[in-house]
Amino acid sequence: MDCGLIVDIETTGLSAEKDRIIEIGILEFAVESEENPVIMGCYGALEDPNIPLSDEIQRITGLQDRWLAGRKIDWNFVKETFSRASIAIAHNAEFDRSFLMRRPEISDEVNAIHWACSLRHIDWKKRCIATRSLTYLAAEHGFLNPFAHRAVFDCATTFKLIAPYLGELIQKSYEKEFRIFAVNAPFEAKDDLKFRGYKWDQMMRVWSTVIPESALEAERKFLSEVVYKGISSHQEQSIS
Repeated sequence: MDCGLIVDIETTGLSAEKDRIIEIGILEFAVESEENPVIMGCYGALEDPNIPLSDEIQRITGLQDRWLAGRKIDWNFVKETFSRASIAIAHNAEFDRSFLMRRPEISDEVNAIHWACSLRHIDWKKRCIATRSLTYLAAEHGFLNPFAHRAVFDCATTFKLIAPYLGELIQKSYEKEFRIFAVNAPFEAKDDLKFRGYKWDQMMRVWSTVIPESALEAERKFLSEVVYKGISSHQEQSIS
């Protein structure tokens, strides 16, 4: 029986270089068949970042400094959990992985395990779902996450969300991927780009998205016909 993990972290901010993990959630599941993943256990813990939380992070997570004081994640337990799994799944896996890679206690295990992303590796566009936030996707599937942005609850929500799509998610996670940059995209194309899953990078001043190799031709056609009106002006970068 194969084992996998659903992983979620909460942090003091968005930068893996500057910000710190304040909470981790791990849901361990076994796979008897792609249609029947079974929860085997879960772990959640808080960690004191030794810096005050911003008002925004307190609002998003509901956490307060006094609740984190002196708290510590059991990184040895996290290491053991990662070492016995064959896949780690997260909603926006790039974010979670980038923070966990910077923890020396588990960086080797995080780097060695195969990662899949429930944000990217399920074709939500094909299912006509425009917004890919975890809370929105859960609601679209007829259930709610009662405590969004708390790690264990986000793990449980992700597990319930991906269970019907596990085979697709795993298959797509092994495909070669490309980051597409819509360079100098006209302002009036922003709604089409957002609906397509592109995100605006404030620092680089460009719209970008990540797609599997199998979707390259369709994406080139979309950019040429819808965004640039017949003139291609995008860039492609292999990321896997």
